[in-house]
Amino acid sequence: MTSWEYEVKSVRFGEWDLMKEDLNELGVDGWELVKFSGDVDEQGMTKAFLKRPLDILET
Repeated sequence: MTSWEYEVKSVRFGEWDLMKEDLNELGVDGWELVKFSGDVDEQGMTKAFLKRPLDILET
């Protein structure tokens, strides 16, 4: 059974290219997007809930 590590990070929301850039950076580190919070702050940031397998840390 897979064990997971979870994280919450702020990402830019609204302009697709900037949001995609943030998510791609997280993906390179092995993070998979689970969901967005749905709230966008006054700086245009939203929370991304992420997970990655614990074994990614062993590589």
